[in-house]
Amino acid sequence: MKLIQKPIVIVGAGFAGMTVALSLKRLNPSLPILVVDSESKFVFKPLMYEVLSKEIRMWEFAPEFSNIFSDVGITFLRNCLKKIKFNEKILEFRDDLQISYQYLVICTGSVPNCFSIKGVDENCYFFNNINDLNKLKSILEKSNKSISRLKLFIVGGGPSGVEIACKINDIYKDKFEINIVERSNEILSKNKIFNREEAEKALEMRQINVFLNSIVKEVSEQKISFSNNAGITNLDQDIVIWTAGVKSNLSYLDNEIPRMNGRLVVNDKFQIENNMNCFAIGDISIIKGMEDLPLTAQVAIQEGTHLARNLELLIQDKDLLPFKFQDNGEMISLGIGKASISALGITLAGKLAFEVRRFIYASKLPDLGKSLKSATSSILNKKSIVNHFFQKDNKSD
Repeated sequence: MKLIQKPIVIVGAGFAGMTVALSLKRLNPSLPILVVDSESKFVFKPLMYEVLSKEIRMWEFAPEFSNIFSDVGITFLRNCLKKIKFNEKILEFRDDLQISYQYLVICTGSVPNCFSIKGVDENCYFFNNINDLNKLKSILEKSNKSISRLKLFIVGGGPSGVEIACKINDIYKDKFEINIVERSNEILSKNKIFNREEAEKALEMRQINVFLNSIVKEVSEQKISFSNNAGITNLDQDIVIWTAGVKSNLSYLDNEIPRMNGRLVVNDKFQIENNMNCFAIGDISIIKGMEDLPLTAQVAIQEGTHLARNLELLIQDKDLLPFKFQDNGEMISLGIGKASISALGITLAGKLAFEVRRFIYASKLPDLGKSLKSATSSILNKKSIVNHFFQKDNKSD
């Protein structure tokens, strides 16, 4: 077995980074592991919609990194990566901090992609982190005091756009005229058919307008402009929420590292070309031969678990194993207290789906005992709900 003289450094502590750190520590408790992130809290993004609707509280879905990692003997540092010197195996951080590594895992996630469309940065709200969430909540509460019915546009008809639209409608009732602008010919174009059909029903029931085959051209302070088969449409807007895509957060890298569609190219063992002791997982990477994997928490968690095993094999001088993704299905919230699930041969919608979704997400949280105790206690006690779901699962095998 190799002797680890320097730490295994993991930069980025989202789903991918969190999973590889905790999994690796369980496999080999003696390993020196350092996790670095620019934020102080882990954000469980699939539950941000429930924070917006106040179905759970802010502190319940965002535990402190220091608490999570200190409990298992992992060192956490809050800082921002500025540069990687691959040849010297040195990381440069803010405040002139330098850290050397033996093995490096980078999983710095993604940021909103505005596609260089005029006015998006200046005039849109986003939904990617806690700061975005707080800004959006503030403007919605402020707008709720208006006498008139306000025009709200959501750009992007993927899961995030649909979930936000349904939540805002249920929270504020008829206060907003909600519109979704989607560039493809259907919402949830990359999702399961059952969930898409349930989402279409949810939007229709709430009288949420959907503009399909529509591409945003500009967002000004008072207008949104998009093109479709009818030509250019210019409409008044009071609030625009941008959920139309993300791009890899790779500001610390130069362009000499191979990329595809803006993401780092890695092999099926997550190694970066010409830097076999460096790995990239999550939203920033794209695996040769598996270019169509979605940018989801499910993929990030599976990648993190597999990379932890590979790092342990590497330390033992054993051959690394190729990654294989297992599609366990998907879940989407559709308003307050309702959801849709298409997973493991099961389709489920409505209140039961919402409870199952919350239970499954609670089981994935790294700090369940401390951070989501109050939010999940009622779910964990509802054994009939869980048993009902998994009995159906067993029957389908």
